Amino acid sequence: MTTGAAAYAAAQETPNPDQSTFIDGVPAPQDDTFIDGVPSPSQDEDVTPDNEEGIFIDGQPAPLFVTPADLAKGPVTLAPGQSLIIVMDTETGGTFTGTGGTDDSTIVTFEAATTGATDDDASFNAAFSAEKAGMTKGWVAGPDGHRTIFDITVAAS
Repeated sequence: MTTGAAAYAAAQETPNPDQSTFIDGVPAPQDDTFIDGVPSPSQDEDVTPDNEEGIFIDGQPAPLFVTPADLAKGPVTLAPGQSLIIVMDTETGGTFTGTGGTDDSTIVTFEAATTGATDDDASFNAAFSAEKAGMTKGWVAGPDGHRTIFDITVAAS
C-alpha cells in the first residue's frame, strides 16, 4: 500500500493530451473564444493597435491615465473622443478630488470626480474629454489649492 504524496499522485487522473487545463483540473474552453483563459475579441470587433494613441476598441481610443505631476511636465495630445483621466498615483490609482477646467469647453470638457456615498455606489475619477480638434489650455487644482496649467491639443482624426 502506498501512502503520502506518492498515493495522492498515483490517484490523480492525467488529462487527455488534446485537453488542456488552466485551473487545477478545470478544463479550458475547447473553442477559440479564449486565448490563455482570456476572452478573445469577436470576429466583428474592431481592435486596431495604434502606437501613438493606445488601443482602439470599436473606434474609441484608450483613455490616458495621468497625475497632476505628469500634467506639469508638458503638453497633452488627445484624439477626438479620447479621455484624459486624472488620478493621484498612476500605480495605485486614487481619486483626484480637486477641480479643473479648460479655456475652451467646446474642444475639451472637464468632469469632476464623483465619489459614491457607500462602497456599493459607483465612483468616477476626474477626467477631461476631447470633443473636437483644436488647442486649448487646461488646468487642475488639488485640494491643497496647488494649480497646474497645461496645453491640450486634440488632433484631427
